[in-house]
Amino acid sequence: MTAASPRTTPFRRAGLIALLVLAAIILAVLVRSFGGGTDYRTPAWAIWIHLGTVVPALPLGAWLLWRPRKGDAAHRIGGRIWVALMIVTAIDSFWIRTITGGVGPIHIFSVVTIVQLPRAIWFAKTGQIDRHMTIMRGVFFGLIAAGFFAMAPGRTLWGLLFG
Repeated sequence: MTAASPRTTPFRRAGLIALLVLAAIILAVLVRSFGGGTDYRTPAWAIWIHLGTVVPALPLGAWLLWRPRKGDAAHRIGGRIWVALMIVTAIDSFWIRTITGGVGPIHIFSVVTIVQLPRAIWFAKTGQIDRHMTIMRGVFFGLIAAGFFAMAPGRTLWGLLFG
């Protein structure tokens, strides 16, 4: 087996750190969800952070996916901003639990996002552009799907928009 090149080692470490942080967050959420009653209330700050990151991530992601030039400086800078927005969105989502008071199926999108984005970055850095594009498209369309499910009656976004 060959040794990892110096360029890929930090990305592997970053991916491992992201997975460990995700595991710690999920564990904390599950302990809190099952440790008490259903009196959990989503903090207002979580909603504002979530909307503040999702709203710009949607058009930025669309622009990155459908612009003709890929890999130039604008794509890399926009991609870094989009990844940061999506990671904050995904982590923040674990505090948004209105219907059940616990983690629900919609949080699967958050887990997938936190796992897949470091992989997509690693694929881009190692020249595996097809794999990079596949993951980024999947995360973007996951964002759209999560937004669709967030609009369901009884969800927080439904209440904010339609009272």
